[in-house]
Amino acid sequence: MPFVSERYGGLHDVLRDAGPGTWGRALLQREHGLSDQSPHVSFLLKANNADRWGALAIGPSKNPSVSQLASPKLPQLDVLAAELLAMNQRLPPVDARLRRRLMATPSLGGARPKATVQDGDDFWLVKPVLPSDIHDVPLLEHAMAQWASAAGLRFAATGHDCVAQLKGTGISVLRSLRFDRKNGHRLMTVSGATMLQTQYPNASPADHLRWSYPRLANTLAKIGAPREDWLELFNRMVFNALIGNDDDHPRNHSAVYVPQEGAWRLAPAYDVVPELQFAPKRLSMMLSQGRFDISRENVLGDAMKFGFASQQQAQVHLDALLVRLADTFESIGSLLTDELRNLMKDRIEHNMKILGPVLLGHNRRPVT
Repeated sequence: MPFVSERYGGLHDVLRDAGPGTWGRALLQREHGLSDQSPHVSFLLKANNADRWGALAIGPSKNPSVSQLASPKLPQLDVLAAELLAMNQRLPPVDARLRRRLMATPSLGGARPKATVQDGDDFWLVKPVLPSDIHDVPLLEHAMAQWASAAGLRFAATGHDCVAQLKGTGISVLRSLRFDRKNGHRLMTVSGATMLQTQYPNASPADHLRWSYPRLANTLAKIGAPREDWLELFNRMVFNALIGNDDDHPRNHSAVYVPQEGAWRLAPAYDVVPELQFAPKRLSMMLSQGRFDISRENVLGDAMKFGFASQQQAQVHLDALLVRLADTFESIGSLLTDELRNLMKDRIEHNMKILGPVLLGHNRRPVT
């Protein structure tokens, strides 16, 4: 039976997942003269299968070609970072051959300049700091991933490097391990937007009402992900609320098929970065039905959807998680600049008071 696609100009959701994001679309516009009004399918077909997100191959024939992913190697990280910055600023190539290779693989999502670098069997997504960044965003994203991992959350492995020289200063670079590649194999992936049957970007008001952590947990249950993944999603919701990451839109959540388990699993967390220009009071995704605002009540409002047996169990879990996060924050203290450390410390202490219980007029322990 036919399935009608109501989003992305008639392009089915999983195909939109495999299409390039803002950065890749910008490269395709430069290379092929596409416009902002060009249909999504045009960008999908122009993007190369070699670096495409997930396991789908796209082409005009029944058996589209899948070229080997010829990513730059890790020792080339310095020139890769410099080339990405030059591309972002529309400057001449730093390395003409590398520029041609990057222009030929504009398949990745997201808005920031990025590319894939290979280290043995591992493939890392690389994102350099931009001249427009007020703070060192790659360093902050790395620190948040390290902190969350120390507290027991499941985040994509990250690395941070300061490479090359740009006007006398090093280029800060984030490396994030791609979870859709394993030992040279491509793994099937779907975005949270696909799982929630909603659109991102350019979401309508009706689409936005489907952006919901409890609904996403319910969908994970429907596709067979175990209860531990529902609880992990709850933990990530709390973490995003605590650090003020309001860029938690549905495409920043995913599920990946794990062949060894024969099951779909919640993918490791990625693109988790606090908003730095102001302290968000709400998230992009609902914490509970109809509620986007950051509060303890909203975090616990639909707790049963995440697999808790009772509200009391959810409260105990939340309190233990907040204590664990407070206790492990000091583990990333040496990673951050003084400015970033103070900014995040103030942010976290403020949100701890909002999310934590009030006992005898005093809130839970401060961040050390």
